[in-house]
Amino acid sequence: MNRTVVVVDDEPIIRLDLCQMLEELNYEVIAEGTDGFDAVEICRKKHPSIVLLDLDMPVFDGMTAAETIMTEGLADCVVICTAFADEEFIRKAGDIGVSGYLVKPVEQRSLGPTLEIALAQGRRISAYKEDAKEAERKIQENKIIERAKGCLAREKNILEIEAYREMQKTAMEKRVPLLAIAKAVLNQESRQDDVMRAKRLLMRKKGLSEPEAYKILSREATRHKISIQEMASKVLDQGGLR
Repeated sequence: MNRTVVVVDDEPIIRLDLCQMLEELNYEVIAEGTDGFDAVEICRKKHPSIVLLDLDMPVFDGMTAAETIMTEGLADCVVICTAFADEEFIRKAGDIGVSGYLVKPVEQRSLGPTLEIALAQGRRISAYKEDAKEAERKIQENKIIERAKGCLAREKNILEIEAYREMQKTAMEKRVPLLAIAKAVLNQESRQDDVMRAKRLLMRKKGLSEPEAYKILSREATRHKISIQEMASKVLDQGGLR
């Protein structure tokens, strides 16, 4: 089990005492810092299990550092270790997601349980965030598949359930995820949309009919040895043919 700690306090003696207690409790102190700026930068590099953080420090105060660490997910949990027992500080610490609050002078008998509870809470929060991230990923994937299903149904004039089955069949035949097929369908639609927009641009600028505009696109694509979709993109980028 990962039990790494970053200790941040501007008082060297306090850091020394905390490090000694942590080692006796079988925690690994992987770095020390003297202010909130150090705390954030160290956590970005080390990603510890726990940050043991003083509040009253120069450069970057502990509460601001704690909020940054929690917001960016730079550590599993943050435990405040401070001389301030003010209710406002405790409330704010809770609001930003701090997992523990110790009032100096810290004793080993209170340090151990506080860290264990904080660590357990931090891991539960991390697991919850991962679950939420995975759920959001699946929602976004389903949106892409639904859009692709609708596009394919319109293109082939079939029911959406038939379009979905066709995408599933293709995915099985190609041995790729259904999402990959859905993205390919949408990419194809996007290219077709470019061709349609390019035709309309040529029709408007040159007074052409739709078949004439398409014939020009096709001829220029052949001349440049590129696909008609690529030619359409070039026409749109240039605002017409040069």
